Amino acid sequence: MRRVLVVLVSVLAALAFTMAPASAVAPETVTRDGGLHFVGRPSVVLEGSLQSGVFLRATGEVAGAGTSATATLSADVSYTTGCINRGSQDQQPSGLQRSFTTVVGSETFETRQGRGSFDVVTDTVTAAGRDCPDGMVPVLVSVTFTDITLTVTSQTGTTTASFPDITFP
Repeated sequence: MRRVLVVLVSVLAALAFTMAPASAVAPETVTRDGGLHFVGRPSVVLEGSLQSGVFLRATGEVAGAGTSATATLSADVSYTTGCINRGSQDQQPSGLQRSFTTVVGSETFETRQGRGSFDVVTDTVTAAGRDCPDGMVPVLVSVTFTDITLTVTSQTGTTTASFPDITFP
């Protein structure tokens, strides 16, 4: 029984370290041009894990949109990858490399009487494509999203929200 408890605690601790936090981030600034506007405040959440990859998700609601709108979420990304031995997932990665990319996600959604909700996700950042020495596995070590911008456009205007940087872990 004690072994099972030790294993369970170890697994839960590992999951807590590798799962992205689920707390929503509020925008720093919001601008608008035209009648389109956010209802309340949109939010961005970091989702995923270092093993499967991480991405951003933005949710919210707009009004004054006409019949449809498009939500676009983008961010610049700085991420670090490394290599670990296949049999030893608990060790520190070696051969760290820093890379840069931009992630984008877009969703067109219908509105009802000018009001609609969106749920848009960006591309996923992973360690895929990283070359490691024979017998080693590429892993994602850390990710920082900067210049996070959510833009919603419709026939009636544009509204934009800018969010603070998000770093994981």
